[in-house]
Amino acid sequence: MTAFFRSSSAAPRLALVAAAGAAAVLGAALWQQHLGNAPCPLCVLQRIGYLVVLAGALLAALLGALGLRGLARAAAALGLLGALGGLATALKHVWLVWHPLQTCGLDPLAVRIDHWAITQWFPWMFRADGFCADVPYVFGVSLPTWSALGFIVLGALLLAALRRRASAR
Repeated sequence: MTAFFRSSSAAPRLALVAAAGAAAVLGAALWQQHLGNAPCPLCVLQRIGYLVVLAGALLAALLGALGLRGLARAAAALGLLGALGGLATALKHVWLVWHPLQTCGLDPLAVRIDHWAITQWFPWMFRADGFCADVPYVFGVSLPTWSALGFIVLGALLLAALRRRASAR
């Protein structure tokens, strides 16, 4: 692991920062749920996006530290795809907050998510009990907007890691 910190390439460190950021956002989401803000179907999909970012970034950091650049690049790309998918979902959620009459409510997506096997195993993380337009605000900004900003930052970190890997060749 000491080779990771001595590495001349910053790509594994950028991936590790992205992983830490994704873990922090997931922790914050669970804290909001603990405060009584039930996640809606779009919140659950964003959580999955953050989990994909976390897994891809952790793998990219580990594989990069081991010198497996091609695999590390693929893992970072996977994390970037998770960030892009999560960003699309977060932007849809922001739109629904701005247009509350179009809310997803308890739609078929919620029913489908609540029947996934992963929801049965980890209901505290993936059960969609909330309404999409009923979101908390932190510092005057809606949680979906914070989520979109989080995906942008994490995606930029992973993109920077990918670019550093490409230029290191």
